[in-house]
Amino acid sequence: MSTAKKVAKAPEVQLIANAVISDGAGRVMLTRYDDDERWWLPGAQLQPYEHPDEALQRALDGLAPAAASRALHHVESFRGRRGWHVMFNYVVTVAASTDGAANGPWFAADALPAFAHGPWEAGVIAKALGR
Repeated sequence: MSTAKKVAKAPEVQLIANAVISDGAGRVMLTRYDDDERWWLPGAQLQPYEHPDEALQRALDGLAPAAASRALHHVESFRGRRGWHVMFNYVVTVAASTDGAANGPWFAADALPAFAHGPWEAGVIAKALGR
């Protein structure tokens, strides 16, 4: 009789940097990927050995206007559909546009659209903005 224990296969781990981009006037910028109808927090999956700040910058390139500030707000981890997720959630503040122009779709933080992950994105936004 074998005394060896069955070793579980380690789950796939996804490291992701997300941005809650706020204009300081109660609006947040969201994005869509591919042909998906749902909205997402802007973000990027980390490459091997990449720092979350670098992945965040990749996610912001061409999307967010010049950031007045950016800071890691909180880290969370949970079981996702494709393994274990570790999320680095940043708050990025940009100057409110005075001419109505923006580099992405803005939404009132209290009137958010349907998200790709159900209520998760809205929860991250509420936590990051202290609501």
